Amino acid sequence: MADAESPPWAELVPDIVREIGRHLLCEIDRHHADGLCRSWRDALLQLRPPPPPLPRLVLPEADGPAFYCVPSGCRPHPFVLPPAELRARCFGSYDGAWIFQAVDQAANHVLLNLITHQQLNLPNLIRFPSFLLPGLTFDFEVAFVAATLSSQPTDQGCVGASIIGFKRRPLNPRHIAFWRMGDEAFSQSIESRWIDEELELDVVDLLYSGHGAGAFLFLTRGENIRVFRQPIFPLGDMQTTVLYFERRGDDDDDDGRPVLDRYLVESRGKLLMVVRLGDREPGRLPTTTFRVFEREDELFNNYWTKLPDLGGRMLFVGRGCSRSYEAADGYPGMEGVYFLDDRSFHDPMVVYKDAAQRRYPCSDNGRWLGAPPPAEVERCFPEQGPSNYSPPVWILP
Repeated sequence: MADAESPPWAELVPDIVREIGRHLLCEIDRHHADGLCRSWRDALLQLRPPPPPLPRLVLPEADGPAFYCVPSGCRPHPFVLPPAELRARCFGSYDGAWIFQAVDQAANHVLLNLITHQQLNLPNLIRFPSFLLPGLTFDFEVAFVAATLSSQPTDQGCVGASIIGFKRRPLNPRHIAFWRMGDEAFSQSIESRWIDEELELDVVDLLYSGHGAGAFLFLTRGENIRVFRQPIFPLGDMQTTVLYFERRGDDDDDDGRPVLDRYLVESRGKLLMVVRLGDREPGRLPTTTFRVFEREDELFNNYWTKLPDLGGRMLFVGRGCSRSYEAADGYPGMEGVYFLDDRSFHDPMVVYKDAAQRRYPCSDNGRWLGAPPPAEVERCFPEQGPSNYSPPVWILP
């Protein structure tokens, strides 16, 4: 019989403990189970490690961000953030638990590692030269909207790419800008060359592809892709092209539902475009379904070919940080498109409002099952009202 001071679960037979452990897909849950008692720890040591970790959803709750774990049934895990970052605006993430933040909404942009708490400063300005007075420059404040990196930010030669808006003219079209880690300002030469009337692109997402020498891909609302190939610096040597795609002929499949957003993600060596569709009836949560397309190229033509199903993929979509995982790697029955509420991307004024007026929608999060109607979208994360400091964001493992 169990000792009077032993918890009742300490006497469970090892086979039952191991069966429980097989259902703990989250490494944090497995670690907590290890610590329950010695008999559990001994039994769980005989299991294989949990599957590779998945992104966690950060919801900006009233008293600070909460971290929700998909393998743990979309339940929260405790996480400690430095005080200055508790109410910062998040605008993206990168592998290794790096998160892009604006500590002061439209200023003081940083890249923070949530594990080590290392913080790297990002550009807050764009610098233009004076054409009348040589040597004189003019600085303009900018606000990051989305960003990604070519590699780990601590790697030598890491390059960042971003979608930015101008504080002085927030309603103007957004622009593309590149920087190197450590740059205090965006380089004028890249702006003067690419940011002009011709290239004020209506960009909706960005991705870094490591194929070949590497390239930054920017997806437009028209579902074409602007490619900026490495090396980005020196700027004068940078090569850029546009991949124009044939117009999709499957609009009838959308049943008249509006397109809310589009995302780029690489999966199994292929480039995918994930299209997010909304509801035709007002008053409901916007997202109702998704369509996933694969890039196909024939000679000089590019096509988006609709995939019949997800084929076991787990797609986590977010601007600049979409990633693909495999349900076969230890997540049976969990294929789907996991999405977050990023409607604030389309509101260029939100970062300039007072806290009392600022509203980041946070309720349209969930998982699309990849199944036919009616069971299309699962609201697996807690329902939450708008935040006055940040939209939701993925934390990438």
